[in-house]
Amino acid sequence: MDRVTRAESASVQVAPIVVARRSSEILRWLIFIAVMLGGWEIGARLYGSPFLLPAPSSIFAELGKAPGVFWSNFWVTTQEIVVGFVLGSGIALLAATALLGVPAWFEDFVFKAVSTLNSIPFVALASLVVVWIGVNGIGSKVAIAGLYAFFALVYHSHQSMKGTERMKEELLISYGANFGQRLWLLKFPASLPVVMVSLKGAAMAAVNGAIVGELFGAFQGLGFMILDSRYVGNTSRVFLAALGCAVVGWVLLALLGALEARVVRWHFESTRQR
Repeated sequence: MDRVTRAESASVQVAPIVVARRSSEILRWLIFIAVMLGGWEIGARLYGSPFLLPAPSSIFAELGKAPGVFWSNFWVTTQEIVVGFVLGSGIALLAATALLGVPAWFEDFVFKAVSTLNSIPFVALASLVVVWIGVNGIGSKVAIAGLYAFFALVYHSHQSMKGTERMKEELLISYGANFGQRLWLLKFPASLPVVMVSLKGAAMAAVNGAIVGELFGAFQGLGFMILDSRYVGNTSRVFLAALGCAVVGWVLLALLGALEARVVRWHFESTRQR
């Protein structure tokens, strides 16, 4: 009973701290957005060329003119980003895990192939994917976003799993732990801080990938909106689409930050204290 009481007491004491930290994080984001938009508004007015640098007020006015156009394109791009990120990250984590159990020569061969593909400009890969899969629908854009996320995650995830302390692994082996148990008890937990940081990079890469795909071939989405607005000289709408991309990125980062705070709480709290 004592242990239960102590655990309940500890959870009651920790809860207000967690709430305070989340409130502080939200406040920091609000301050950042206010400062960014305020500085942008002042700078744009001082610059005095709305065509080259529209103020946030004129960008939001553009949203008010045709909200349906923006939100329909925003929804298409959000689907491409989320699906591409989930698929690309999932495949990257599966590949990073599977490569732990293969011979060294095969692992070296795979990462030479990954490095080679990663060295090719993604713009070239994106154009090929659009040709292979097609312009219609979101398939090609999902594939490009997935490729961006995959390359941002696979190498670092694999190296973080592979780089666990040999002494700890040998200790588990001495207790009779098989490969799967060593993965679950040692390699996965030890690699989580690096994996979570890499997932954030993969999320941002997926945003870029979806937009690049839309710029190469699409009839809807924020990338298409950027291209179409540029042709007609509507700079405010170009900036509006770019802000839409930033919002998707912010939301993904916030969700991954919340996930990190839950699954790697000790690491998350130590980084926050610096």
